[in-house]
Amino acid sequence: MIKEKLSNRALRLAASMLTRHGFHVSEERYSAAYLKRYAFEINTFVDVGVYKGSPVFYEVFKDKKLVLIDPQPDTMEQAADSVRGLDFDYIQSGAGATRGVATLSLEGPSSSLMKRIDWKRQPGQTIEIEVATLDELLAKKEYAGPFGIKVDTEGFDLDVLKGAEQTLRETHFVFTEASLRRRFEGGYRFSELIAYMAEQGFEVADVIPHRAHNRLVDVLFVRSGSPALEPNAVPVRAIA
Repeated sequence: MIKEKLSNRALRLAASMLTRHGFHVSEERYSAAYLKRYAFEINTFVDVGVYKGSPVFYEVFKDKKLVLIDPQPDTMEQAADSVRGLDFDYIQSGAGATRGVATLSLEGPSSSLMKRIDWKRQPGQTIEIEVATLDELLAKKEYAGPFGIKVDTEGFDLDVLKGAEQTLRETHFVFTEASLRRRFEGGYRFSELIAYMAEQGFEVADVIPHRAHNRLVDVLFVRSGSPALEPNAVPVRAIA
């Protein structure tokens, strides 16, 4: 108890000092503790764009079916530790608005099917991959809804969601990386993503800024009418 009180006091003092220098201090929202407060009731969690995995979400939904979708050849080698002991399926495929073949630039967590305009360096190795719609990929094994979906596909996020119209009808939330500024050739505008999700019956419940820059954010969409949209349903705690 004494240790906890001292720790809280130290946190408050540090937060107060940072506030005086123009910073706002609050809890980490990209965390299992924070996301658990939404109390989403789903049967299947779909992770599109896996790389090393999404342990924050795997912790929240560790007793649910996990479906990992990523076209990179070393995905399961990279993500093995984060899904060990969990009930998961891995589908090696790209996801998009239509079925086809596309070129993937291999850049680790920044691998993309889009051509970047926000980097000066040339892309590294490229490979040809198969792309299918999320509706097709999930229908093959008849996964049970309701679904929760995370999308992190470096600029291809709206394309992924456009290929998921049937799945979205059974989806409680979508957590996606979203570009605020133009980062890719032919990339979507942020307003287009918001408008598309509104057409599918979703509203923005939270926006989590990127720690290093303001070119992108993480956006949590929840179905219209969800309790998560009620005022102060999931409060953020300031530390100061």
